[in-house]
Amino acid sequence: MRLFVGLDVSSFDMKVCILNGEGEKLNAFTVTNDLPGATLLKELLLDCIGDQEVDVLKIGLESTSVYSFHPSMFLHHDEDLKVFGAKVFVMNPKQIANFKKSYSDMNKTDEIDAFIIADYLRFGRNQMSVVKESQYVALQQLTRSRYQLIRMMTKKSSIFFNT
Repeated sequence: MRLFVGLDVSSFDMKVCILNGEGEKLNAFTVTNDLPGATLLKELLLDCIGDQEVDVLKIGLESTSVYSFHPSMFLHHDEDLKVFGAKVFVMNPKQIANFKKSYSDMNKTDEIDAFIIADYLRFGRNQMSVVKESQYVALQQLTRSRYQLIRMMTKKSSIFFNT
């Protein structure tokens, strides 16, 4: 059995779509974007798997600022999902938008976006799990903080020298 899970993450909730290897929608639901919601997502995913043998379990979500970080890390490090060889992919939203252009008859809704993400995974374009590890997240935060400090110092220097 091959399962592909698409998550459309927002600040409040996650729209979920689960596809099998043939592209049939097995389940679609919404959970909150917090720890209880992520736990419920995991439980519903494990219920969908049941006692079947899973060859491929890919979970994908778009990189949406800070909203996708916690669900991706929760699913990536979960021991129950690791048993099934789950791989979590945090994807560039531009890739998904470009892939969605191939579907001419779909509107922009979160439920459809979750389906598109799952279908993108089904086509196997991602070969490597790209969840950011903690040291990279720390480095990202440091570089962004440095960038903001330099911008503020430049702005304040310009104001100081122009007055």
